[in-house]
Amino acid sequence: MDMRDVILSQAEQISRSVEVNKDIKIEGDFDSIVLCGMGGSGHPGDLINALGVSNVPLFVHRNYDLPLKYLGNMGFKKTLLVASSYSGNTEESLTAYEVAMKNKMPILASAAGGTLEEWAKRDGVPFVRNDFTGMQPRHTLFAAFTGIYTALNNSGLVRDITEDLQRVETILEQVTPDLEESGKQLAKQLKGKVVVYTATDSLGFAAKNFKIQTNENSKAPAFWNQFPELNHNEMVGFSGTLKTDDSPGKFHVVILHAEDDHPRNKARMDVTAEMYKKWGVTVSHFDIPGSNRLEQIFYATTLGMWTTYYLALEYGIDPVPVVGVEDFKNKLKELSGSLT
Repeated sequence: MDMRDVILSQAEQISRSVEVNKDIKIEGDFDSIVLCGMGGSGHPGDLINALGVSNVPLFVHRNYDLPLKYLGNMGFKKTLLVASSYSGNTEESLTAYEVAMKNKMPILASAAGGTLEEWAKRDGVPFVRNDFTGMQPRHTLFAAFTGIYTALNNSGLVRDITEDLQRVETILEQVTPDLEESGKQLAKQLKGKVVVYTATDSLGFAAKNFKIQTNENSKAPAFWNQFPELNHNEMVGFSGTLKTDDSPGKFHVVILHAEDDHPRNKARMDVTAEMYKKWGVTVSHFDIPGSNRLEQIFYATTLGMWTTYYLALEYGIDPVPVVGVEDFKNKLKELSGSLT
């Protein structure tokens, strides 16, 4: 599917995922959740944490197996594994599933098909379906998040924000077309630059997602960081040796503001932008609207999709495929074989 069509239709992912997964739940009394997912399949866990809606500690595990020793040392005895993989074939998530089965841990699986769905059917594991097939995982964020959130909500493991999701779907339908021009203009500013996306923890998820979309859609290096931490280390990297050549002009910093950012962080943003400009770093500011964190993050994520879509076009690149990732997976199979 063309990425522009994906962006314009992404609001639909919310209502469809609620409907498809409305009856999915897992029984049990849990004291923690580990969501194992790589790339876009790990984002739902990050987003749940960014929204602060989990009723128990939720850890996003981006590795093989499971951190059982850590969980034990922390005193968790009833951990739920959420094995998340859009393709259903991500080997890191499959190893986590196998470890959980071996240790008789409860599992909730989430995928659009593949081995993970097969294993869930075989083992009687509740299965959250991502109903948007034939797309890139990063382009189904709203579907993946909504499906997993719905199942966890049905299970009493997260705070109920169903009405907020319904409202944000309506908002996205209205604002998504309007954000296209803003994304197009920002892309022109970012062309030829190494971009650093910044925000406070309120929009840290959005800054990170902006970075990832730049990597995968625009096939360009990008980075992200948060205030106030970056004022204690990263910003210094622009102040010295880079002034000896033309390197400062190669960087562009995007600052995402939320209305409820701490006043001191707002001041930090202004002072940081002033110093960056003095050091030859170009800067863009965006005020992200929204009456709550969900609206702000979904708005900023949509702006990021438009921006990185048009940045890819600026480079003459198809934003959809990720040939580098596929080539890597093929080479990994040649060296060590496939998990499945």
